[in-house]
Amino acid sequence: MFKQQEIILEAAPRLAATLEKYQWESSPKNWLELAEAKSQNFSVILPFVGAFSAGKSTLLNALIGAPLFPTNIDPETAFPAELFYEPEERITGAVDNGKKIPLSRDDLKHNLPTLLPKDGYVSVALPHPLLARLPHLRLVDMPGWDSGIANHTAAIDNYAARSLAYCVVVSAEEGNLRESLRRALRELAVHKMPILVVITKSDKKPSEDVDAVAEQVHNEIVAVTGQQPFATVKVSARKNQFDELIDALVRLEQNAEALFARNVTQTVVPKLVSFSAHLDTLINSDDLDSEKIQAQCDQLNADMATFATRLDDETRQLETRVQPVLGRIMDRIGTALREDMDSLVSDAMYGGDLSGSIGTTVRLAAQEGIANEFNPEIERYLNRAIEGLPADFSPEINYAFDNGHDDRDSDSPSLTITPTLTTILLPLLKFIPKLNVISTVILAVVGLLESLFANKQKQQADEARQRESVRREITGTVIPDVLRQVRAALQPILEGHIQSAKQKIADTVKAQQTSHIAALHQLQAKLAEGQTAFAAARAQYQADRDNVTQLITSLESAQ
Repeated sequence: MFKQQEIILEAAPRLAATLEKYQWESSPKNWLELAEAKSQNFSVILPFVGAFSAGKSTLLNALIGAPLFPTNIDPETAFPAELFYEPEERITGAVDNGKKIPLSRDDLKHNLPTLLPKDGYVSVALPHPLLARLPHLRLVDMPGWDSGIANHTAAIDNYAARSLAYCVVVSAEEGNLRESLRRALRELAVHKMPILVVITKSDKKPSEDVDAVAEQVHNEIVAVTGQQPFATVKVSARKNQFDELIDALVRLEQNAEALFARNVTQTVVPKLVSFSAHLDTLINSDDLDSEKIQAQCDQLNADMATFATRLDDETRQLETRVQPVLGRIMDRIGTALREDMDSLVSDAMYGGDLSGSIGTTVRLAAQEGIANEFNPEIERYLNRAIEGLPADFSPEINYAFDNGHDDRDSDSPSLTITPTLTTILLPLLKFIPKLNVISTVILAVVGLLESLFANKQKQQADEARQRESVRREITGTVIPDVLRQVRAALQPILEGHIQSAKQKIADTVKAQQTSHIAALHQLQAKLAEGQTAFAAARAQYQADRDNVTQLITSLESAQ
């Protein structure tokens, strides 16, 4: 357990009692409960992604020395499977509303399609020595990224917001990245997550050829993502060669402490600082009397009324900028689709996942557009909204709002990482355009191409004409239709996020106002009891403030 984990868990019960004693409120009200839950069962996610033939399941089976996960299965029957350490074996499946059902090893191999819904997943806890070395990692066997199946895409999108890193698995027999994986990596690059590259089936080729494949894949990932992989390793499940991979996993495990600090501790410390300021209000009260305290309450209420008016005004001004911002985002999406034209035409002509390809391009361009066009507007709005608040108010406002991803395993909650872009785009992540308009054209083209193979002399020229025909159809019909769908989906997302921002600010400031007034009323009550009672109360305030200050110091020094 990390030192900061120990500190939070040890301090949480006493701190909760202290907060209750002072009726101190913050937004969200259950922040301490959330921090305690995440500290009790902290884990981070490492999805293994790749094509269905890449050997992900075989690799994980070999790592634990047991044929636990099914291999060579129908893509439509694949489910995400989370693998992690526990002292005793426990296998469960997620069904409706987060309910868990017990599963057997035999169920994993043969019965999942009949036991789980399409959006279900599996949790596998094992007392394995390797997993014991990775106590904070959950290794996730993901469905193939090139499946083109909607629920698989949704599962992958869900994990994108919850991951420490991604493990990209490529078979040495493939030699390079599939186009589907390239597109997926472009999305991952937006979130700046480390990428561990694993070359499987390294025994199937001479070592120099495997080295060449590893270098090729490494370079392709750099070209696609703009970042160096965390590591590039070669493995062989058949020959039980995993040393490089295990070393890389251990290094990722070592990064988990920094992730805990960033995603748990750094949410707790600002709350403690704010509470410490609240106690200072009680301590620094030598020159106050009942009338002065009441005057402060009245002034605070007046300040809050002014703030509410300013918040409404700023919100209305931001709402007027939604349409221009949306227009610029749509321009980015349209440009991205046209730049991917060659790939889209090939998908249409040769039975590729055209909808999935368009959806990936749309999501990536939308993410980039929102990062560059919308997020700066939100940030300026937040800064303007909190101007003029009382000096001792310190609203803890972050424009990357909660994305609504609950911890997957209720009895073993994992840390939810919340990238700014994902928080806004959650409803759009599952966007798969309806392409009814082009379906008949595609079918006609496919039929024609089949006939062309009987006459190879005409094939090249006719195929070129068909490619141009499909290109015109995509340019003139499909892309405009997709853009209409995206605009209709994206506008309420942006508008809803503005309202979420407004509510976040209002709730945060209201909580601080409530606590501030409660502190002033406590002072009034103690003053009414006389100077002896007031002095004793101030001594307690000081002691509690010292304890909070010490807690802040302990957490910061433990980093």
